[in-house]
Amino acid sequence: MPFETVEGAPLDGVPLLYRMGREFQVTRPFAYRDPRDGVVTLVPAHDTARPPTSGNSTDFASVPPFLWGLIANYGPQTLPAILHDAMVEQARRAPEPERLARRRVADDLFRLALVDNGIHLLRARVMWAAVGLESRWRHGGLGGRILIAQVALGALALIAAVVLGILLTPWWMLGLALPATLAPLQRTSAPLVVAATYLGALYAPLVLGAFLAAHVEGLIALVVWLATGRRGPRPQAEPTIVWKAEYGPERLTR
Repeated sequence: MPFETVEGAPLDGVPLLYRMGREFQVTRPFAYRDPRDGVVTLVPAHDTARPPTSGNSTDFASVPPFLWGLIANYGPQTLPAILHDAMVEQARRAPEPERLARRRVADDLFRLALVDNGIHLLRARVMWAAVGLESRWRHGGLGGRILIAQVALGALALIAAVVLGILLTPWWMLGLALPATLAPLQRTSAPLVVAATYLGALYAPLVLGAFLAAHVEGLIALVVWLATGRRGPRPQAEPTIVWKAEYGPERLTR
């Protein structure tokens, strides 16, 4: 097993403290042994004497609730997600010029740990691409914004090529090669661009469907809430405009 205790024994569980909402704290440290070179990465315990603030808690895989039908936020990905959270916090505390490089190391180890822990290759690549884009957004500056724009435009181009190829002429399908052709412009980030672009186009209909279904369900729940005299918390479709609002308990209406 890739995860182990700090003493080097196989890991059979991680004790967690539930801190309400969707936050947990790890109460005992553990470690991950890189199968490529045997390097051990320590995952420290959180300080349970302090509130579950950023860097002192985990919500496991940070997947918006409306997408849990596609990728759950816990399961075999739980330990890799906690490992990634710890490394992300270390990167956040590093000097600014080092943060992106540290995040790239964390993201790559996250992908490896996902596969090692039983996540199939496609899902591991999807989760790696998601955290990779988030890394560029937070620490990549202007270059990171350009990379994300390239991914977004490339995904739209892929969807357009498929639609036009079906409706008009198959020649439009040649456009499917365009994002991969332009990816080397991002140099060492080219694999991320390719993965994020093609997987983004592949998953876009699924994400859109889940988004719409969540809001339909939210609308029905709102009607029921109004019809029953506004008892209990007001239903709230996700995602919301404020990201953290998704990860807190629903507010009671008084």
